[in-house]
Amino acid sequence: MKISDFDVVLFDLDGTVYYGSEIIPGANVTIQFFRQKGKKVYFTTNNSTRSRRQIFEKLLGMGIDCNYEEVITSGYLAALYAKKHNLKNIYILGSVDLMEEFSSMNVSVLQNENAENLLIGYNPNMSYNDLTDALQVALHAHNIIACNKERVCPGENKRIMPGCGAMTAPIEWCANRPCDIVVGKPDTMMVDLLCEVESKTPERFLVVGDTYESDCVMASRAGCKSVLISKYPNEYYDGEVVSSIKDVPSLF
Repeated sequence: MKISDFDVVLFDLDGTVYYGSEIIPGANVTIQFFRQKGKKVYFTTNNSTRSRRQIFEKLLGMGIDCNYEEVITSGYLAALYAKKHNLKNIYILGSVDLMEEFSSMNVSVLQNENAENLLIGYNPNMSYNDLTDALQVALHAHNIIACNKERVCPGENKRIMPGCGAMTAPIEWCANRPCDIVVGKPDTMMVDLLCEVESKTPERFLVVGDTYESDCVMASRAGCKSVLISKYPNEYYDGEVVSSIKDVPSLF
């Protein structure tokens, strides 16, 4: 892989750039390395708990140079999808901030059992009552949309936490139907959007992430190059592997 092989770098966030509230050593240096090489940088996350604005402010607070437009979350993608396809009366099983993301884009949200569509986002404070209410919608929903279906995600101090899959699985099981649409990784919707924004083809993109099943599979499906950050390389992955984000520049 050569630095001239790509124009755009997509950085995953949780487990790649930071763990919870702590930036990972070398992250900012690596991000600046690509900027100085003239590459466009984006920050992409499956985490839909916080809004795009909140993630942007978190990055700035960590001393990371970024612009608001460079932050792409699965919650933002879900709202874009709903707006593009004119989906209305959406019940959101997710955080208050995810609901506000939809409202800020003038996408109709209806938090009662008469909603026509269901969106499932990551919410560590989800209760049994929340699941019960969402199930009533799932039983008749036109569409069940998932921000993602990741099994786990990294939290504070590298603690492994249940991911959004812990929210989608009980709904799918109890309603006896799968989610109709998954907008986050490993779906290629993030890459598709940025290809349009940047007027580039997927092979001009590099994805840097710590999860084979989401980051690298998305890259493979879209036709992008990728770098996996892991101390335990996946047997199915034949791309570049480093143990930390600080080691990524050494590949070039």
